[in-house]
This record gives sequence, structure tokens and C-alpha cells, in this order.
Amino acid sequence: MAYTPGVVIVGAGFGGLQCAKKLAGEDCQVTVLDQHNYHLFTPLLYQVASSLLNPSDIAAPTRTILHGRGNVRFRLAKVIGVDFERREVQTEEAGRVPYDYLVIAAGSTTNYFGSPSIEAHANGLKDLSEALALRNHILRCLETAARLNPVESAPWLTFVVAGGGPTGVEYAGALSELTGQVLPREYPELMDRQPRIVLIEGSENLLPPFAPDLQRSARLELEQKGVQVRLGVLVKGYDGDSVQLANGEELPAKTLVWAAGVKPNSLAAAVAAPRSARGRIEVDGGLRIRGRTREFAIGDIAGFEQDGRDVPMLSAPAMQQGRLAAANILASISGKRLRRFHYRDKGTMATVGKGAAVAQVGKLHLTGFAGWLAWLAIHLYYIIGFRNRLLVLAGWAWNYFRSDRPVRIITRAGPDG
Repeated sequence: MAYTPGVVIVGAGFGGLQCAKKLAGEDCQVTVLDQHNYHLFTPLLYQVASSLLNPSDIAAPTRTILHGRGNVRFRLAKVIGVDFERREVQTEEAGRVPYDYLVIAAGSTTNYFGSPSIEAHANGLKDLSEALALRNHILRCLETAARLNPVESAPWLTFVVAGGGPTGVEYAGALSELTGQVLPREYPELMDRQPRIVLIEGSENLLPPFAPDLQRSARLELEQKGVQVRLGVLVKGYDGDSVQLANGEELPAKTLVWAAGVKPNSLAAAVAAPRSARGRIEVDGGLRIRGRTREFAIGDIAGFEQDGRDVPMLSAPAMQQGRLAAANILASISGKRLRRFHYRDKGTMATVGKGAAVAQVGKLHLTGFAGWLAWLAIHLYYIIGFRNRLLVLAGWAWNYFRSDRPVRIITRAGPDG
């Protein structure tokens, strides 16, 4: 009987799942390892954090996604290292997992840029637990402000968002809708008080990857929603009560949402592989880890340069890399030549709130309602599962016609949560 090579994929994110799907039905045995048992549609995390969607609306069990793909198996395990010489993946729960071919698709984590105070006190927005914690925190701030006098409540109604990229812009817009829709209707104690939302970006423009006209449009939309946009300012620290800016200014606030950057998953530093200046695992043109022949890295954790720049840490390049890594593994198994990766930028977009978004697809620029419709269509297309698409669409429709963000329960994981 012919030997069937084993492929281990670390991570069930966008890149890892695309790789697994591409290998389904092929002459290999695939094992997907992830510390969570679900795939998360991260572009909509901010809608969980802003009380529009439920967590289950944007997450799907990995086993459900892989069901019916006979040669693909899932194992719940956190990967902590790789022994390249023995061709084994080291995990916390499942011991050592052998492989013939390996794909590291472990993604990224929040980058606090070496600030212990920000890491300790700010709210992140990178995974499901952080989104739920942020939702709970915002709702608790409103409840606390409702029992205080106007002066005491001001810091509780001041929400600072650090980072003017898509995540920061989208969350600031969503938060302005949450406070603008809910407070007048359900918080009579706060009728005479105005929540303050401050979006801070260290560069001179919002949404740096976008064209200048789209940057201006996004800023105008946010300011019309009451968001104060501060450009060219860096956040230096945060103690839970006051945001310290690099220019010496302090903003009294009980909330700092950190959306200012990401860095490769810690697994990148745990494996014996060359890393780029940004800490990503260096790969060659075929996405193999430099110096290795059977080990690949894709997505946010992989450092691949194209046209003199790192391929961005986004879902689109991760998915493209996942498919190519699978094709190159099959080519390697059959002794064929590997293909070189080339990222095809199909455009980028960001929503600024209900009925407004900016989209850049090549030379085509969309703003306002047209951009929002394009944003809706693309995101619905990429959400995994008909049920999830239906629930997300229902949530969007409810918000559009009722101006309501209905998922406003404060949940606790335990007696102290």
C-alpha cells in the first residue's frame, strides 16, 4: 500500500481553512490544529463589540466547516513549537503531532508597541473574548454614568479609540451609533450629557492604505456622527483613568480601545526560523520557510515581500496564500515544480456606519451609500455558512430600519466576570 503523506496546518483562520479545503479529496491526510474550535470572521468583530451582532453570528465550528472532507481532521490544541528536524509539532494538549508537510497559519495578535500600561488597561479588539469584554465594558460605562452626576460621569462617557485604520474607523462609527441611538431612548438620566468619542491616529491621515479622497470622505462621515478625529498624535500610555498623549496632553477616560496595530502570533518567535524586521517568519517565493523544504508559512505570520513591501496582514492575501501553499504541497508530493506567490489586490473597504462606507477597487472609488452596499455584499459573500449570512443580514436590516443595536446584555463568565 502506498504511503499517504500527512499535512499539518496550524491555524483555522482564513489562510489555514483555504489550505485545508484545497487539500480536501487529495492523496494526503490533513490535520488542522487550532486553540479554538471555531473559525472567526474577524472583519465583523467590531459589530459584536458594538452590540449589533451575537458572537455566534460571526463564528462557525471548525468541525462543521470541515465536515464531509474525508481526508481532513480537526484537533483542538494550542501549538507552542515545532521540531523541524523530527518533523513534529509541539502542542500543549495533544503532545507531539508528526507531519510530512507543515503549514503555519497562526495569524497575528495585538501589538501594544512595548507599552505595559496600555497592554494592562486598554481594551483590545482582535479576538472574540476581547470583543465580548469590550461590549460588556461599554455597557457598564453607560450604567455607571447613569448613577453619577454630570461632572463625575464625564470620564465614563469618554471613549478613546487609538488607531485610524479600518478597525478603529469602523468601531468609532459603530460606537457613535450605539451611544446616539440608545442613550436618548433608554437612558433618561443621561439626556443632558453628550458622550465623547475621540479617534486618535498617529499619522496625518485616516485609513492610510486608501486614496486621499476616500480618507477625507471617511473623516467627514465620522465628524458628522460626532466623532472627534485627532491626527498626528500618538498615545503614550494609559492607566485606566487617563489617556496620556505624546504631546503631553491627558484625556480623562475610562475607555481606551486599542486598534493601533498587530504583530505576528507568538509562535513566530518560538520556532527556529528566520524572521523579518516586523517579526514575521520569512518565506521564499513558494511560501516555504527559508531554509526548509517541507514547511510553509502563510498569512499574518509570514513575511513575504512584493514590490519592495511586505504583503499586508489582511484576510485576502492569507486566503490566496492558503490556496497556493496547498497547490505547492501537492506539487512537491508529485515531484513537480512549485509556483511563485503573487498577491492580487482586489481592493479594500471600510464602513463608517449605517449607510456609509468607503471602498477602493483599483481605480474605482465608492463612498457613502454606494460604498456601503459594496461593503455589505463583499462581507456577506465571505461569511462562512448560510445560517451565519442570514443572521448577519437580519441584524444589519434591523439596525438599518430600526436604528437599534439590540445585543446589549452584560454577560459574565463566572461570579467575578
